[in-house]
Amino acid sequence: MASVAAASAALVIGVANSAVAADHTMHTGDAFGSVTGWSGTAFFNEYGDVVTIKDADADGRGVTMNVYIGDPYGNPRYSFSVGGEGNTNTRKASMGGVYNLPENTDIGFKFCRSPDGECKDYTFHNDN
Repeated sequence: MASVAAASAALVIGVANSAVAADHTMHTGDAFGSVTGWSGTAFFNEYGDVVTIKDADADGRGVTMNVYIGDPYGNPRYSFSVGGEGNTNTRKASMGGVYNLPENTDIGFKFCRSPDGECKDYTFHNDN
């Protein structure tokens, strides 16, 4: 029983630390039909250029992250999506190509509820 409790506590701490460790957190607009929650949450870690998105609402919609060089209206770099409450999707520099974001450059993010396209814009300086 004690080992199950310890394993559960380690899992909770591990999940909490991954969100706390993010350099930047982003949210989509409100969940469909809600004024208190978000349809999606995203995290950007500069070290390794890790971008993770999560569908946070069982509303029948997904979320899409669009990544740009500069600001959210700059040079398009890549886009990816996920759907289904609790599901996540990640892109990172170790995947190569467009996922390896330039250093010492502003990176724009347009994080959208899909398919209706309600978006929030973010810009962060990638200096790691």
